[in-house]
Amino acid sequence: MRQSIFNVEVSFLPCTYCDDSEIETISLAKALISDQWREKVEALRAESDPDKRRKIKEALPCFTPSGTFTHVSNTGLIAHSGFISVDIDFKPESGINTNLAGFDLKSAIAAVPQVAYCGHSCSGLGYVLIMPIADPAKHRDYFRALEYHFRRAGLEIDRACKDITRKRFVSCDADPYINTAARPWSIVLPERNYTPREILGHDLTAGETAEKVESVIKICEQNKWDITSYYPDWVRILLALASTFGESGREYAHRISAMHPEYNAGQTDKKYTSALRSKRNSVGIGTFFYIARAEIGKHDFDGLQL
Repeated sequence: MRQSIFNVEVSFLPCTYCDDSEIETISLAKALISDQWREKVEALRAESDPDKRRKIKEALPCFTPSGTFTHVSNTGLIAHSGFISVDIDFKPESGINTNLAGFDLKSAIAAVPQVAYCGHSCSGLGYVLIMPIADPAKHRDYFRALEYHFRRAGLEIDRACKDITRKRFVSCDADPYINTAARPWSIVLPERNYTPREILGHDLTAGETAEKVESVIKICEQNKWDITSYYPDWVRILLALASTFGESGREYAHRISAMHPEYNAGQTDKKYTSALRSKRNSVGIGTFFYIARAEIGKHDFDGLQL
């Protein structure tokens, strides 16, 4: 039987940071199209104060479109749902997907046979797409291909969706697009041959190191890519910058941390100062490049080789 949003299960959380004992299992369809959260979602959409909007949003229930979990982490995965979530935000003030102004994506999405669901996000401005995938083991590979093809179509998708653990808040849409016969997405980006220098790397001088770090940060800024979304990686990035550049790395720390939607300058300053004071810091700049390669994708990252 072909997978549809009506015959797969996902994990449901009454709030983002609930205890593991509160995690429930519900159908993906219920998470997407149930009307029971409409009042809360409409309250969010009606609120104009940013701080109040944030508090309302954080109190909404959420679910994990790509699977069921005992704990929402890679180690807590019970089973992949066979679906990937694609978020298309509309943030004209930040220059994100400005071409969505006045455009109804749902009316055009039928041209993409791999889309099983399309509806408005809880903000009421952006969209969420749910797509079946051919092989759950290739979740990240599929995401990179989706990112590439949507970019060619003039749309930027949220990079956080590359993670199987991605949570999304419940929403409501009076007229969602639903296709129970959606074809699984099976496209990946083509492989390329890597030179020995790309595979093995080489020792960098201090100048080369600074230049390469600057290149990584610039490409993240240009594409609004966040490589700090996983907290332990963020800490290791700051440790790597501190051990390599000392106090002069603080600017790098802020620039790369600023890609995170919840970036806080004071918190970043405090964490970087702690990294500078760490007496047993053995994290080198190679860790920074390793995390960047994993998050940006090898194809994109290797374009930065010196």
